[in-house]
Amino acid sequence: MRYVLPPMHTLRTFEAVSRLRGFALAADELHLTASAVSHQIRALESFYGAKLLQRNRLDVSLTPAGVQVLGVVQELLLKLSSVGESLRHKDTRRLSITAPPSFVSRWLMSRLGGFLGQHPDIDFRLHATTQVLDLGAEQADFAIRYGQGSWPDMRSERFLDERVFPVASPRYVSRLRQRGKVGLAGHTLLRDDFHGWEQWCEHTGETLDGARSGAAFSDSALLLQAAEQGQGVALGRSVLVADALAGGALVRIGKKNAASPGAYYLVARSGRTDSPPAAAFRQWIMALAER
Repeated sequence: MRYVLPPMHTLRTFEAVSRLRGFALAADELHLTASAVSHQIRALESFYGAKLLQRNRLDVSLTPAGVQVLGVVQELLLKLSSVGESLRHKDTRRLSITAPPSFVSRWLMSRLGGFLGQHPDIDFRLHATTQVLDLGAEQADFAIRYGQGSWPDMRSERFLDERVFPVASPRYVSRLRQRGKVGLAGHTLLRDDFHGWEQWCEHTGETLDGARSGAAFSDSALLLQAAEQGQGVALGRSVLVADALAGGALVRIGKKNAASPGAYYLVARSGRTDSPPAAAFRQWIMALAER
């Protein structure tokens, strides 16, 4: 049988525009330009000889022909994705995780050896990144993400909450105490892009009178490393400073703390069945977080 089919890449673009109700949003998701998306939609409409999408003032809507085509496209893409997932995961020993670098370096790495020691047969792969990756495209079983727990087409399980409080190296604190300085007065306040000192003061009623603004870091792990080296005071996230507090590399300053704006979630694609290694990892990290 001879099949007369449209260009396959236009189908994925059409599905993305229809789902996101916008050309610009689809372009961002597919890493294309808006012009390329428009060109692909025109090519698909030319193939079918019918208008599939109607541009409105605020969004995009489907025409009757578009509704008909979308149903077939979604079913096709779902089946192709399911077949690919099944074939890729025939090797049930493989386990792939993505997680933020700060979480990996400050919490996960010191604990991961326990899991790998229990499961030496697992082919474990870890991708440390701040990007929100497409787990299907990356062939990843899980992502560990920080946020509110809401990601489209994802199943998320909350496993670690956080509090925020000031921390510094013991030597730094001792030096300031010898000078008779208490509270935040006289401290050098290290900064990152996560939780600002102004927010901290709003939540706790503290003031920054007499404090100096210190270096700013784009990564929380770097911020805490600077604090451990005695460069100033950092707002520590309870999950990321747990090991440093236990080991004495950092100490808390004061007793006040504030709620973190988010939590850590174990995220997987909706409808995906865990492989045996994935199920073992989920059980392990959930039990670890409870302790």
